[in-house]
Amino acid sequence: MESLSHIAVRYAETDQMGVVHHSHYPVYFEQGRTDFFIQHLRPYAEFESQGILAPVLSYQVEILGRAGYGDVLQVLTCGDWMKGVRIQMSYKVQIGEREVARGSSVHGLVGPDLRPANPRQFGPLYQELLKVFPRP
Repeated sequence: MESLSHIAVRYAETDQMGVVHHSHYPVYFEQGRTDFFIQHLRPYAEFESQGILAPVLSYQVEILGRAGYGDVLQVLTCGDWMKGVRIQMSYKVQIGEREVARGSSVHGLVGPDLRPANPRQFGPLYQELLKVFPRP
């Protein structure tokens, strides 16, 4: 499963060379995750209200080309896998057919106390996640 997000690059997101600064790609990935959850599950805020949080454990970003002010980025987001209380998502950032960045993020599913929780504690929402995220 994948989702598609469109993001217009703002002037403030570029550096002196007029290129998107690398620090903005994780923000674009976050928008992709938000849209992925809305399109394939439910808004992430509903998971949080039920006591399931998914903090980022790691990010990987690879810059492949230039994106600049006024470009409209297409962020393709995929749910790669879920193993226990960890999920991985991947991202491709394109301008038209040209890929300018790609990356991934790993998240841990935790309870309100920010400790890893037994998946059974998450109830039916965990079953929804299992339907969207393949098992490795």
